[in-house]
Amino acid sequence: MMTQNTNKTKKMAKMLVLVLTLTSSVVLASETTELDNGLTVTVYGADEIRINSSVCDINLAAHEDRFVPFNNDKVMSALSDMHGFNIDLNVTVYLLPAPPASINSSYARGNTIYLAPGTGTIPASTQAYITTHEMGHVLCSSYMDNSKSRWSEYMELRGLNHDDNGPAAHHADRAREIVAEDFRFLFGGGLATSTGSIENHNMLLPNEVDGLKELLVEFLSEKVVSNVNMASAKAFPNPCNPRTTIKMELPAGSAAAGNVRLSVFDVRGSLVKTINGGQINGNTVAVNWNGDNDQGMGVSSGRYLYLIQAGSVSARGAVSLVR
Repeated sequence: MMTQNTNKTKKMAKMLVLVLTLTSSVVLASETTELDNGLTVTVYGADEIRINSSVCDINLAAHEDRFVPFNNDKVMSALSDMHGFNIDLNVTVYLLPAPPASINSSYARGNTIYLAPGTGTIPASTQAYITTHEMGHVLCSSYMDNSKSRWSEYMELRGLNHDDNGPAAHHADRAREIVAEDFRFLFGGGLATSTGSIENHNMLLPNEVDGLKELLVEFLSEKVVSNVNMASAKAFPNPCNPRTTIKMELPAGSAAAGNVRLSVFDVRGSLVKTINGGQINGNTVAVNWNGDNDQGMGVSSGRYLYLIQAGSVSARGAVSLVR
């Protein structure tokens, strides 16, 4: 672990953090560090994750020893080198010992980053690039996703549209990937930006778009306060084969006013299925999903994320489909 200078707080040394899993009995060792840019980063190393692979949905295959995880110090260096903002944000990073079972690459969900290993030693510049790109997704989730106006401003300035740059587009053309690259390019350190390029070579570089950096700095200056009330939800059965019922428990005093909608996404963030309508019984809203996509085709086994909404109330969760 690198030594970090901070004006806010001193570095918290190695500490034990309880990670709640299905077994409710696994303790993983982690390190938490507060950085000068306002990030508080908790890192779980590959050795700890091997204890219980279900924590991160990884596939510990017979040839696991051929994988080389990300290096803790290089990941922390990449996050510490991010500059141009000072925010208050907690981030969790998993240095996976094997590729995720549902997706064969690094990814981020909410404030959590999952870094997939390589089949050989990963260059420091590549580790910095990927770490900072995934951090771009975290910033997008925390500072843009609860605001339609921010997304509209960004899409207009970047010249994007929902048809060509939505979740069904080619990976590099998706708005979420483009903004993650913008965050990396504009706020990343020297190693993370050493290529001087972005993933989508058909687009202007972020520093060539007038007002783009200023707009993103404005977003990062204040977190969005969501006007959506978050509730709890669960899927049963989970895993399913293929039918499952997703139920949302409404907070006390709220009502399921408005349309009920269930949106199902794959682990890459692509929209798989949208279901409008559901059953409302007292404080419970339920929607059935038959394991198909919007074209009526059965989707493959894997882990899927869902968002269930009823008026101003919503809940998120995950369900595993096993055929």
